[in-house]
Amino acid sequence: MSVNKQITSIQLYGIVIIAIAITNHVLLIPVLLHYGKRDSWLGASLAIVPMLVWTFLIYFLVKRTKQGDLIAWIRMRLGKWGAYLIQSFIVLICLTHALVTIKDVTMWTHVTYLPRTPLIMISFLFILFCFFAAREGIKAIAIASGLLLPAVVALGYFVMGANFQYKDYTLLTPLFTHGYGPTLMCMLLTCSASFEVLSILVMQHHVRTRIRLRGLLILTTCLIGLTIGPLTGAIAIFGPFEAADLRYPAFEQWRMVSLGKYISHLDFLSIFQWISGSSMRTSILLFISLDMMRIEKKSTRTYFLIGISLGLFGITLYPVSDNQMVIWLQRYYYSLMFVVGLSLLLFLLVVAMLPIRRKEQDA
Repeated sequence: MSVNKQITSIQLYGIVIIAIAITNHVLLIPVLLHYGKRDSWLGASLAIVPMLVWTFLIYFLVKRTKQGDLIAWIRMRLGKWGAYLIQSFIVLICLTHALVTIKDVTMWTHVTYLPRTPLIMISFLFILFCFFAAREGIKAIAIASGLLLPAVVALGYFVMGANFQYKDYTLLTPLFTHGYGPTLMCMLLTCSASFEVLSILVMQHHVRTRIRLRGLLILTTCLIGLTIGPLTGAIAIFGPFEAADLRYPAFEQWRMVSLGKYISHLDFLSIFQWISGSSMRTSILLFISLDMMRIEKKSTRTYFLIGISLGLFGITLYPVSDNQMVIWLQRYYYSLMFVVGLSLLLFLLVVAMLPIRRKEQDA
């Protein structure tokens, strides 16, 4: 790969933060509030412990693979068919994440500020933008993420500070009124969402600078912090039970923002946050899916990407109510992603212990 098409480790961290933070804000927080109510923020905070252990293991694999191509590294130990199996598995995971992101952002867009615009148009335009971003490659996505992330973070601090007048942090206690189960459940759910840090291993061969342990630890801490912030804010403003009934607690915090007596309705700024995070997340998921297919010819990559995009577009048109979506997220999605993420990491750790096959080494 040309050095000009590669990115730095800082750019990689930016992609991961903006891609994971949007789902932690939009998808994860309602699920945490559903299960944990008042204890949800403590469960999310405690997730930092297993996530730091997870980060050390990821760094071990980065060192073990010498920051090279993960699939080539697997092929040298498991052979061609073992590598094909993992490639297919990763593509399936990426497309599932992309589908959930597209479905959620189009539904949110339709419900909040474009109620008269057909869902088919919202979905088509969103996927079209992500298609062009993914086609341009990881460097284009990294540059876009680098431009968007500072503004997204600044708006996050703005909504936090502007709503401080409405917050009552005594609502965060008392804890454990329903035992320790809700806290433990929220800790596991937060881990399942943040397990996507594992995507660093899939993208590491596109990084020309060294991936360091310190950077990974800061990245993990930031992701947990980006979950705790809006979660505690929702509880402090609305209370644990009212917040648990809200479909989009982070968006409702934006609707509370006002500057003095005469400036209000600043929730339009949240559109920038939502679309920025969702588009970058979907774009990088499409890019990873295409990258896993190992297609070198540019025109062929474009045709495959068109096929993937049209497939996702067709599936998003399947009628699923918002209530069905919420139930699926609460009962299955994060539990499944927890099992998938943990299984994939354990598998890679086992592969790291295997010797290189003589046939693959000679090849």
